[in-house]
Amino acid sequence: MDPHDPLDGLKIIDCDSHFTEPPELWTSRAPAAMQDRVPVQKTVNGVTAWYLDGELWASTGGNTIQTGHEKILGSHVVQPFDVIDTSAWAVKERLELCDEIGVHAQILYPNGVGFSSNHVFAIEDLAQRRMVLEIYNDFFVDVQHESNGRLFPQAMLPIWDMEFTVAEMARLLDKGITGFTLSDKPEMVGLPELWEPYFEPMWDVFNQTGAVANFHIGAGMSRAEMETIRGARFQQARVGGEVGPEDLPRPIPDAPKTWWGQFDHQRRLAIHATQMYMSNVRIIVNLCMSDLFDRYPNLKVVSAESGIGWVPFILEALEYQYDEMVTEAHEVAVCARRPREYFNDHIWVMFWFEKSAPAKLIEDIGVKNVLVETDVPHPTCLYPSTREHFARVLADVDPHVRRRVLQDNAAELYGIEV
Repeated sequence: MDPHDPLDGLKIIDCDSHFTEPPELWTSRAPAAMQDRVPVQKTVNGVTAWYLDGELWASTGGNTIQTGHEKILGSHVVQPFDVIDTSAWAVKERLELCDEIGVHAQILYPNGVGFSSNHVFAIEDLAQRRMVLEIYNDFFVDVQHESNGRLFPQAMLPIWDMEFTVAEMARLLDKGITGFTLSDKPEMVGLPELWEPYFEPMWDVFNQTGAVANFHIGAGMSRAEMETIRGARFQQARVGGEVGPEDLPRPIPDAPKTWWGQFDHQRRLAIHATQMYMSNVRIIVNLCMSDLFDRYPNLKVVSAESGIGWVPFILEALEYQYDEMVTEAHEVAVCARRPREYFNDHIWVMFWFEKSAPAKLIEDIGVKNVLVETDVPHPTCLYPSTREHFARVLADVDPHVRRRVLQDNAAELYGIEV
């Protein structure tokens, strides 16, 4: 034991990192007769991307750790694929990177194909869509098994078909998957909203099994947003060059073009990334004001990659507005408990780069509700000084709090042995 090391003896669990889709993910697993119906990775004019049915389908995602474990600043993505560090997409090398930065285990999310199933949803042919999703989830199962209890992917759900969703959840939970990543805005792709009867079979499975429902920022894109980004990628792949923030939808869609247009490439990326953290405010507020947790008392929800500094304000606002706006009659009719109570018992949030909030606000948020993340290998990832950062920002908190935030909360939530 090192009395000078505040993290000595703790096993850090990183609750948001991304696993890049490897080059042969689909072609190595699809039947011979279906090889021409699955995504294929191609490099055109120095830009690597995924192609489906001859058309560009998805990017390779945010990858800023280059061969040799060098992080590239000022870029959204390292190109082409062969200069991306293997730790982005290979289990052995990812575990070596975890050892390098002092992380015991990671919760993994998709990368280039989107953070929930919205990109897969855009595949028109239903049989093809199903195959693409099932192969992807099978790949995630294999990643978890190969990692020997250190990597825990959160699988995608085929929410366009609720019978298929329930069956896929049962299949994957039986194989050891601990949770699933969801869009917080299914209505943006033409489905009912999450609280409506359509989703009740899915919530039943979450409630009965203890699987974690994860809402990652940026997972709730609409069809129009997906097409905007994909169209930009088509053009960039054809003419060469990097897909930059100018190709992304403006954070405020109806903002004057002159406002967004004044910023350079890198500043646009910084603006987009900063505003994305706030995208999960909507789902947290809606959940804490609804009766979903009354109907599903065992439901566990994670807000991934959204930070924690804003959480005390939102909780305080919820409580204040509840008292100001919700009459006793409405309270009985809508939900049985107060917003803060729902948050305490059902919702987890996480931080990575923040300094002030971890040092000052954990008690206000709830000691058992806070997790940590690295966001490896994305542009904002906490790399390479991960362990040093957590030691610094948590140096003055109570050792019990530090242990819960870095290790125990995640271990209990996802069932990870430490």
